[in-house]
Formats: sequence, structure tokens, C-alpha cells
Amino acid sequence: MVAILPVHSFPSLELTVTTDKPAYRVNEAVQIYGNLTLDGLIATDGLVGIQIESPDNQLVTIRTVNTGTNPTQASYVLVNALLPCDDKGDPKDGFQRGTLAYFKVTASNYDIEPHHVLITINTYYPNNIPFGLASIETTLVGQTVSSTIISIPIPTDAPIGNANVYADAYSGWPKLGGTPYCVGKSATFQITSGSALQAPTTQTSRTETTLSLDGNYNLTLQLTPKVNWGIYTVYVSSIYLGEETFNSTTFRVRRLGDLDDNGDVDWWDLLLFRQIYVGEYNINADLDFDSDVDYWDLYLFRQEYVKA
Repeated sequence: MVAILPVHSFPSLELTVTTDKPAYRVNEAVQIYGNLTLDGLIATDGLVGIQIESPDNQLVTIRTVNTGTNPTQASYVLVNALLPCDDKGDPKDGFQRGTLAYFKVTASNYDIEPHHVLITINTYYPNNIPFGLASIETTLVGQTVSSTIISIPIPTDAPIGNANVYADAYSGWPKLGGTPYCVGKSATFQITSGSALQAPTTQTSRTETTLSLDGNYNLTLQLTPKVNWGIYTVYVSSIYLGEETFNSTTFRVRRLGDLDDNGDVDWWDLLLFRQIYVGEYNINADLDFDSDVDYWDLYLFRQEYVKA
């Protein structure tokens, strides 16, 4: 007699990730998006961790977004508060160029067991331009609340005005399989040219998705003229109903002056630039991003041509 044993299938959790284009010019916006599915069904209340690394393996940003709505299931680890502050933890609404900005992050572990926690802080100029990042890894023992003050330098050439800061918590780096614990916190602060203000700032829980279809997540990142050119890697991770999933993709940032998009600036690019310079406007030859191709673009092109 042959015994027939029951077969148990496990839910299949899948996470997709792509960018709206395979390659970008400096100063362009990169849109990263995808969806989370469980056994082929769209998960509209999941969290996705997104980690982006530059061609030289430097961290560009790490953020948590949702796939439509924030999860209804409570997490053991939460980011409770995010507060721009001074080095003693007192509320502070603004920071001067060329100084350190401080942020107080409060996180809780409601489990009876300890949890390893990676806390990340990202600062952004308006228009989704990241300019600073800091992180700390710690172990939160069971049923405790912990506060940490993290500093980020404000560049001397930072634009004056509003800026944003985001705090998230992960089990580890998404690149290494870590997943987001919870919805993060965000706050606003001022970048000033003189003495900073001292009033407290507003913080909120986040809903980061911008696509209209439930089940999709989205993150937009603005590239600056100073960004490194080459291949960037996007790592994404998620945990949903106890199942974990990971994925990655890449995009390329084109070198300034690389008009034929082959990765270098050579004689063929010079030929194309000469044709554009005396002909119709072409955005690829507008190297100073002022909506025309003139002497200043030629000056920038010559600099890149000499580097090659």
C-alpha cells in the first residue's frame, strides 16, 4: 500500500522594481516603481525598502514607501518621533549653511524579544534632491523606547529655504536582505544663511506613493549636475504576512557631453556638438541646463572632452 502525503504550498511573495528609463542625463528625475504580489494578488498595504547605490558603491538614499496604503498590522518596532534639534536634543527649526543639523529619533520595541534595528536619516532639498544621509545600527531590547541624536552636515552651497528629513527603521540594509519594520516619520526644517530659528517643527507619518493604482509603490529621485556618471543599483525588499522578498535593478547616468550615449566623450560627440551648435536646439547638448546651446555649453563640453 502506498501512502499519499498531503502537499502544502507556501505563499509566493514577489516584488518587482524598474525605472521609467534605462539611462538619464544629470539634472533629470529618476522614477523608481514596482508592485508587491502574494500568490499573484496585488498587496495594497505593504512596505518596500529602497536602497540606491552609486557607481562607486556609495549610498545615495534609503527610503521606505508603501504599496497604496500603510499596513494595518501593527509592527513590533516603530519609529515614534523625528525632531530637528540642537546637539542637546532641544527643538530647533533651522540650521545655517556649513553647520551640522541634528535630528532626534525615537524608536520603540514592543516585543518581549530584542530586535536588531537599522535607523536611517535622509535629508532632501525641495524637488526630491537628496543631500545628506546618516545611519545607526543598534539592538533594541524588549519593551523599551530609545532616543538617538544623529547629525548631518549642511553644505555651504545649500539652497536657502525649506528642506525635508525622513527617518526609517529596518531589520538591516535592503542590499543585504534587511526589510522595513514600519512606516517612517518625516519633518521639515529651514536652511538659513544666518542664525537659525528655535521653534519646533511639524512631523508626520508618511504616505510616499504617488502612482494612482493600488499595489504600486513609487519613489522619485532628482539627479543634480554634480552627480557621478555610471551604473547605479537599486535594491528593494519587503516583508508581508511573514514572508520576505528581494529584488534589484540598475540605471545609468550618462556622462556630461556624451551625446551619442556610448559611455565616453570623443570625436564623434564633438562632431554631434558642432552640428547642434550651428543647428537646432538639442537638450543633450544643453550642458548648463539653461534651455539653449551657446558658448557656455561649448566651454563645458571642452572640459569633458579634455578629461577623456
